[in-house]
Amino acid sequence: MTSEQRTRIPWIPMAATALLWGSAFTAIQVALPDYSPASIALLRMAITVALLLPCLFLGHIGRLRRSDALRMAAFGLTGMTAYQVLLCAGEQSVDAGTAAMLIAASPVFTTVLGMAFLGDRPGRRGLAGLAVALTGALAVAVTSGGGSGSLMGALMVLGAAATQATSFALQKPLLKKYSGAECVFYGSLFGMLPLLPAAPGAVGQIAAADGHRTLAVLWLGVGCTAMAFWTWSRTLRATTASTASLVLYAVPVAALLLDALFLGNLPSLNAAGGGLLVLAGVAVAAVRRAPKAPEPEQAEAAVERELVGSKR
Repeated sequence: MTSEQRTRIPWIPMAATALLWGSAFTAIQVALPDYSPASIALLRMAITVALLLPCLFLGHIGRLRRSDALRMAAFGLTGMTAYQVLLCAGEQSVDAGTAAMLIAASPVFTTVLGMAFLGDRPGRRGLAGLAVALTGALAVAVTSGGGSGSLMGALMVLGAAATQATSFALQKPLLKKYSGAECVFYGSLFGMLPLLPAAPGAVGQIAAADGHRTLAVLWLGVGCTAMAFWTWSRTLRATTASTASLVLYAVPVAALLLDALFLGNLPSLNAAGGGLLVLAGVAVAAVRRAPKAPEPEQAEAAVERELVGSKR
């Protein structure tokens, strides 16, 4: 009997993680009328750092080794700065549900990078799945250009997916030395640096913004990052990598539901069809690498690199 069979599936933390990450797309759209993309990204990272700072003082977050500083900085600049700014900028003209479906194509870029720089061989099944996912992503982007948003906004969101994939490749070796919380903390610190010139504007926007838009920014740091990290960690401790990865497929669904519930946005049939192709293609490509009864530590190392996204 495999560990997958022996372990009860942690439905509650898995569902909570999907909802928390999915809510990020809606929270960004709520905040955007009063906050710029740079301000949202900066404030979200600042909130995350403030919440994790006590962990540093208590010794739960270790010191960053000098030899790893350059890679951690590159991870922060791609996975935090570029990803969040591009996503927020794209959501100025693309609804939250559509943005979530486009971000779901991130594994396509991850695999391409692995083939180009790490010598990965995804095989025929993997390549076929990724081709389907990429076709779906392009269908969503083109549909967005004619209906639910602008083509430029959709391309920005796809750019965010590409930078997220780059950050995963950079983060993978770091997760052998650092926990997910440490990567989030130091990645956010480095990610904040290029956005510091936007700090005065962000402070001014806080003073002028409606309260519910400021609460949306606060939620991005507290709920979509800190709380999501906690529920995600519980998921990783309770089950295997293959089961935990189901959360990633549930995030766009959660985003679509929340976007419809709170903002009344519904994707077009073409966009929804493209999103289904993205998820189906990524699922087919992922099946080939499903691990055989990994230990909890192996599950965390295999899946935790998807966290930042936390991003989401």
